[in-house]
Amino acid sequence: MTAFRFIAGIVIAALLAGIGYDLRRRMKSWNAAGDFLSRRIRDIRHGRETAGALSRARNIVAIVSGGLLLILALSGFLPVVFLGIHLSGVLLVIHVTAAPLFAIALSALALLHAHRLRFDESDLQFALGSGERDSHGKDALVRFALKAGFWLILTLSLPLMLTVILGLFPLFGTGGETMLIRLHGYSALLLLVSALGELYLIGAYMEHTTEQPLKEQNP
Repeated sequence: MTAFRFIAGIVIAALLAGIGYDLRRRMKSWNAAGDFLSRRIRDIRHGRETAGALSRARNIVAIVSGGLLLILALSGFLPVVFLGIHLSGVLLVIHVTAAPLFAIALSALALLHAHRLRFDESDLQFALGSGERDSHGKDALVRFALKAGFWLILTLSLPLMLTVILGLFPLFGTGGETMLIRLHGYSALLLLVSALGELYLIGAYMEHTTEQPLKEQNP
Protein backbone atom coordinates (compact mmCIF):
# COMPACT_ATOMS: atom_id res chain seq x y z
CA MET A 1 0.00 0.00 0.00
CA THR A 2 2.92 2.33 0.68
CA ALA A 3 4.15 2.10 -2.91
CA PHE A 4 0.67 2.66 -4.32
CA ARG A 5 0.15 5.61 -1.98
CA PHE A 6 3.36 7.21 -3.18
CA ILE A 7 2.69 6.55 -6.89
CA ALA A 8 -0.93 7.71 -6.71
CA GLY A 9 0.02 10.90 -4.91
CA ILE A 10 2.72 11.72 -7.45
CA VAL A 11 0.51 10.95 -10.46
CA ILE A 12 -2.48 12.96 -9.21
CA ALA A 13 -0.27 15.90 -8.20
CA ALA A 14 1.50 15.84 -11.59
CA LEU A 15 -1.81 15.81 -13.45
CA LEU A 16 -3.22 18.73 -11.46
CA ALA A 17 0.03 20.64 -11.89
CA GLY A 18 -0.05 20.00 -15.64
CA ILE A 19 -3.62 21.24 -15.92
CA GLY A 20 -2.79 24.30 -13.87
CA TYR A 21 0.30 25.02 -15.97
CA ASP A 22 -1.64 24.70 -19.22
CA LEU A 23 -4.38 27.03 -17.98
CA ARG A 24 -1.83 29.57 -16.76
CA ARG A 25 0.10 29.37 -20.04
CA ARG A 26 -2.99 29.85 -22.20
CA MET A 27 -4.77 32.46 -20.09
CA LYS A 28 -1.64 34.38 -18.96
CA SER A 29 -2.99 34.83 -15.40
CA TRP A 30 -4.88 32.89 -12.75
CA ASN A 31 -7.73 35.43 -12.74
CA ALA A 32 -8.14 35.02 -16.50
CA ALA A 33 -8.05 31.24 -16.09
CA GLY A 34 -10.81 31.39 -13.47
CA ASP A 35 -12.92 33.64 -15.67
CA PHE A 36 -12.40 31.32 -18.62
CA LEU A 37 -13.55 28.25 -16.69
CA SER A 38 -16.58 30.15 -15.40
CA ARG A 39 -17.55 31.12 -18.95
CA ARG A 40 -17.09 27.56 -20.15
CA ILE A 41 -19.38 26.26 -17.39
CA ARG A 42 -22.03 28.80 -18.38
CA ASP A 43 -21.63 27.94 -22.07
CA ILE A 44 -21.94 24.22 -21.42
CA ARG A 45 -24.99 24.80 -19.22
CA HIS A 46 -26.61 27.00 -21.87
CA GLY A 47 -25.84 24.45 -24.58
CA ARG A 48 -27.40 21.73 -22.45
CA GLU A 49 -30.58 23.76 -22.02
CA THR A 50 -30.97 24.42 -25.75
CA ALA A 51 -29.92 20.97 -26.97
CA GLY A 52 -32.18 18.24 -28.32
CA ALA A 53 -33.48 15.28 -26.35
CA LEU A 54 -30.61 12.97 -27.32
CA SER A 55 -27.98 15.57 -26.46
CA ARG A 56 -29.64 16.23 -23.11
CA ALA A 57 -29.67 12.50 -22.39
CA ARG A 58 -25.96 12.33 -23.22
CA ASN A 59 -25.23 15.25 -20.92
CA ILE A 60 -27.27 13.83 -18.06
CA VAL A 61 -25.57 10.44 -18.29
CA ALA A 62 -22.15 12.12 -18.50
CA ILE A 63 -22.88 14.22 -15.40
CA VAL A 64 -24.15 11.20 -13.46
CA SER A 65 -21.11 9.15 -14.50
CA GLY A 66 -18.77 11.96 -13.50
CA GLY A 67 -20.49 12.42 -10.15
CA LEU A 68 -20.31 8.72 -9.34
CA LEU A 69 -16.66 8.61 -10.40
CA LEU A 70 -15.97 11.52 -8.05
CA ILE A 71 -17.65 9.67 -5.19
CA LEU A 72 -15.64 6.53 -5.94
CA ALA A 73 -12.41 8.49 -6.22
CA LEU A 74 -12.91 10.35 -2.95
CA SER A 75 -14.03 7.29 -1.00
CA GLY A 76 -11.30 5.11 -2.51
CA PHE A 77 -8.27 7.40 -2.60
CA LEU A 78 -8.93 9.55 0.47
CA PRO A 79 -8.19 6.89 3.09
CA VAL A 80 -5.43 5.15 1.13
CA VAL A 81 -3.49 8.08 -0.34
CA PHE A 82 -4.06 10.83 2.19
CA LEU A 83 -4.63 8.92 5.44
CA GLY A 84 -2.53 5.83 4.76
CA ILE A 85 -5.19 3.37 5.92
CA HIS A 86 -7.25 0.67 4.26
CA LEU A 87 -10.71 1.39 2.89
CA SER A 88 -13.24 0.46 5.59
CA GLY A 89 -16.30 1.63 7.51
CA VAL A 90 -18.68 4.18 6.05
CA LEU A 91 -16.37 4.98 3.15
CA LEU A 92 -16.33 1.31 2.16
CA VAL A 93 -20.14 1.21 2.21
CA ILE A 94 -20.30 4.34 0.06
CA HIS A 95 -17.72 2.91 -2.32
CA VAL A 96 -19.40 -0.45 -2.87
CA THR A 97 -22.81 1.24 -3.22
CA ALA A 98 -21.66 3.70 -5.87
CA ALA A 99 -19.62 1.12 -7.81
CA PRO A 100 -22.51 -0.79 -9.50
CA LEU A 101 -24.30 2.47 -10.24
CA PHE A 102 -21.15 3.76 -11.92
CA ALA A 103 -20.92 0.57 -13.99
CA ILE A 104 -24.49 1.09 -15.22
CA ALA A 105 -23.94 4.78 -15.94
CA LEU A 106 -20.68 4.06 -17.78
CA SER A 107 -22.43 1.43 -19.91
CA ALA A 108 -25.10 3.96 -20.83
CA LEU A 109 -22.38 6.51 -21.61
CA ALA A 110 -20.70 4.03 -23.95
CA LEU A 111 -23.96 3.30 -25.77
CA LEU A 112 -24.78 6.99 -26.22
CA HIS A 113 -21.32 8.15 -27.33
CA ALA A 114 -19.63 5.17 -29.01
CA HIS A 115 -20.89 5.96 -32.52
CA ARG A 116 -20.33 9.68 -32.13
CA LEU A 117 -16.75 9.24 -30.91
CA ARG A 118 -15.72 6.45 -33.25
CA PHE A 119 -12.41 6.74 -35.08
CA ASP A 120 -12.67 7.47 -38.80
CA GLU A 121 -10.29 7.71 -41.74
CA SER A 122 -9.20 11.25 -40.90
CA ASP A 123 -8.18 10.11 -37.40
CA LEU A 124 -6.17 7.26 -38.88
CA GLN A 125 -4.43 9.63 -41.27
CA PHE A 126 -3.65 12.00 -38.40
CA ALA A 127 -2.29 9.17 -36.26
CA LEU A 128 -0.06 8.02 -39.12
CA GLY A 129 1.20 11.55 -39.70
CA SER A 130 -0.41 11.96 -43.12
CA GLY A 131 -3.20 14.28 -41.98
CA GLU A 132 -3.25 18.07 -42.02
CA ARG A 133 -0.44 19.75 -40.13
CA ASP A 134 -1.35 23.36 -40.91
CA SER A 135 -3.66 25.67 -38.94
CA HIS A 136 -6.14 22.82 -38.56
CA GLY A 137 -3.54 20.52 -37.02
CA LYS A 138 -4.43 21.60 -33.47
CA ASP A 139 -8.12 20.93 -34.13
CA ALA A 140 -7.32 17.45 -35.41
CA LEU A 141 -5.07 16.77 -32.43
CA VAL A 142 -7.72 17.76 -29.87
CA ARG A 143 -10.42 15.84 -31.73
CA PHE A 144 -8.21 12.75 -31.83
CA ALA A 145 -7.29 13.11 -28.14
CA LEU A 146 -10.95 13.47 -27.18
CA LYS A 147 -11.86 10.24 -28.94
CA ALA A 148 -8.79 8.41 -27.62
CA GLY A 149 -9.59 9.52 -24.07
CA PHE A 150 -13.15 8.23 -24.36
CA TRP A 151 -12.07 4.77 -25.51
CA LEU A 152 -9.25 4.69 -22.98
CA ILE A 153 -11.75 5.30 -20.17
CA LEU A 154 -13.93 2.44 -21.38
CA THR A 155 -10.92 0.15 -21.74
CA LEU A 156 -9.61 0.91 -18.26
CA SER A 157 -13.04 0.30 -16.76
CA LEU A 158 -12.80 -3.39 -17.75
CA PRO A 159 -9.92 -4.39 -15.41
CA LEU A 160 -11.38 -2.05 -12.78
CA MET A 161 -14.64 -3.99 -12.71
CA LEU A 162 -13.15 -7.40 -13.45
CA THR A 163 -10.83 -7.31 -10.44
CA VAL A 164 -13.82 -6.68 -8.17
CA ILE A 165 -15.93 -9.42 -9.75
CA LEU A 166 -13.13 -11.99 -9.58
CA GLY A 167 -12.51 -11.11 -5.95
CA LEU A 168 -16.05 -12.18 -5.07
CA PHE A 169 -15.35 -15.81 -5.98
CA PRO A 170 -13.14 -18.23 -4.02
CA LEU A 171 -10.75 -18.69 -6.93
CA PHE A 172 -7.63 -17.13 -5.47
CA GLY A 173 -5.68 -17.44 -2.27
CA THR A 174 -4.52 -14.62 -0.05
CA GLY A 175 -1.76 -13.66 -2.50
CA GLY A 176 -4.19 -13.64 -5.40
CA GLU A 177 -6.67 -11.46 -3.55
CA THR A 178 -3.90 -9.03 -2.67
CA MET A 179 -2.87 -8.87 -6.33
CA LEU A 180 -6.47 -8.21 -7.40
CA ILE A 181 -6.72 -5.35 -4.91
CA ARG A 182 -3.50 -3.84 -6.25
CA LEU A 183 -4.67 -4.18 -9.85
CA HIS A 184 -7.96 -2.59 -8.88
CA GLY A 185 -6.16 0.34 -7.31
CA TYR A 186 -3.88 0.98 -10.27
CA SER A 187 -6.78 0.59 -12.73
CA ALA A 188 -8.75 3.12 -10.70
CA LEU A 189 -5.80 5.51 -10.70
CA LEU A 190 -5.38 5.30 -14.49
CA LEU A 191 -9.12 5.68 -15.02
CA LEU A 192 -9.23 8.75 -12.78
CA VAL A 193 -6.31 10.36 -14.61
CA SER A 194 -7.90 9.63 -18.00
CA ALA A 195 -11.28 10.98 -16.89
CA LEU A 196 -9.81 14.18 -15.47
CA GLY A 197 -7.79 14.69 -18.63
CA GLU A 198 -10.88 14.14 -20.76
CA LEU A 199 -12.92 16.59 -18.69
CA TYR A 200 -10.22 19.24 -18.96
CA LEU A 201 -9.93 18.66 -22.68
CA ILE A 202 -13.69 19.16 -23.13
CA GLY A 203 -13.84 22.18 -20.84
CA ALA A 204 -10.76 24.00 -22.11
CA TYR A 205 -10.62 23.10 -25.80
CA MET A 206 -13.93 21.75 -27.05
CA GLU A 207 -15.48 25.15 -27.74
CA HIS A 208 -13.07 25.93 -30.57
CA THR A 209 -12.18 22.54 -31.93
CA THR A 210 -14.33 19.50 -31.34
CA GLU A 211 -17.93 20.59 -30.97
CA GLN A 212 -18.75 21.10 -34.62
CA PRO A 213 -16.74 18.19 -36.08
CA LEU A 214 -18.35 15.77 -33.65
CA LYS A 215 -21.81 17.06 -34.50
CA GLU A 216 -21.15 16.59 -38.19
CA GLN A 217 -20.50 12.90 -37.60
CA ASN A 218 -23.90 12.40 -36.00
CA PRO A 219 -26.48 14.68 -37.68
